[in-house]
Amino acid sequence: MSKHNYENPSEKQDLAHVESGQHESEERDEHGFTKKKPISDRECIYKCLDNNRQMAGLDRKQVERLCKEFEVEKTDEQIKNEYPPL
Repeated sequence: MSKHNYENPSEKQDLAHVESGQHESEERDEHGFTKKKPISDRECIYKCLDNNRQMAGLDRKQVERLCKEFEVEKTDEQIKNEYPPL
């Protein structure tokens, strides 16, 4: 196999500043991998509803109404009174 005679014309660059940093919304697990911080139950319910706006078998107007209801932030006490634990 013959060697090529190509040389990279660009200058070598120090790209240490490009390394990905840890965002304030991320945590590290015991192996060093990033993971997102846990979200609230209310945000979880909103994301589920938002992802299922067009799902067959669901009343779209009802899902839309629930999305609007869960979009507004309430205090933890209001949420506990409205949705008691099962």
